[in-house]
Amino acid sequence: MAFLKLVPLLLILSLVFIPSYSVLAYSVPSCQCVAFRLDDIQDYWLNSVQTKIIDTFQEKNASLTLGIIGNHIGQDPKITDDIKSKLGKNPKLEIANHGWNHEDFTKFSREEQSILMKNTNDKINSLFGFVPSVFIPPFNAINNDTMVAFLENNFQYISADVIQDSPSFPIKNGMVYHVPETGETGKLVNNGTIWQHYNHQHIFVETVSSIQKYGYAVIVLHPQEFAIRIHSNYVNEVDKNQIQNLGLLLDDIKKSGMKIILLNQIPLNSNNKPNPSWLDHVFSWYENGKISDYQVLDNINYLIDKKIIKL
Repeated sequence: MAFLKLVPLLLILSLVFIPSYSVLAYSVPSCQCVAFRLDDIQDYWLNSVQTKIIDTFQEKNASLTLGIIGNHIGQDPKITDDIKSKLGKNPKLEIANHGWNHEDFTKFSREEQSILMKNTNDKINSLFGFVPSVFIPPFNAINNDTMVAFLENNFQYISADVIQDSPSFPIKNGMVYHVPETGETGKLVNNGTIWQHYNHQHIFVETVSSIQKYGYAVIVLHPQEFAIRIHSNYVNEVDKNQIQNLGLLLDDIKKSGMKIILLNQIPLNSNNKPNPSWLDHVFSWYENGKISDYQVLDNINYLIDKKIIKL
């Protein structure tokens, strides 16, 4: 399958899976949107890198959700003043609770988890003047006590990852919205000491694949991915190549017609007609390594040109 040309691949799909376009089956309702989640926002740690990532989203007119560590914010004016200056303006910034000390919440009792959440909410409120509605569990770790504590603190959105917490279906008309991470801009390798970067084409394909599967995408970034590494340490210097890669990704998404929104806006935008379900087979082949990023990109562009799908 990996050696098939793309147009024949689409013809095979049309012959095997769909007798005509008028009788398409569809996958989950889609928002045709992506939210970016920048985790681990904190004082005096790669602060030039953190602010450069935020600035890149601002320059590209793209919204961004910030996961703030409560006990590590408020003393560094480079971070806090930068966030304050951008809140309430377009493109939108959203602040989420990302734990008190970036702790694994599942190691604490329900009462302790609730206190940790409240401490960070109080800190965010004292600094920025509002209480967040989004909780991002550190390490994406949650249990039943986490959800009880979540409700006690009046959160509405929780974003772990799809392995540990499934998305809400349907994603609209709910009181608690599960909008987990569906992709990332890099991954940890070498026993968790080095970030391996993905190029913008790969992340774009992962984004479209997530939208096909879940109706939306949440892509997670970490400051270290955009910092210069000297030996085994990341230093407070921006990796210009990775910032450029991020800019190209945002350009790719905007050119495709997908919306870049805040995490808490995903449920409100999940009303669009989904893509045809036979596209699931394309992404299944992709996930199993049978077709490449570039083949999927050509597939998507072909389908858009033929007005079979619309992003």
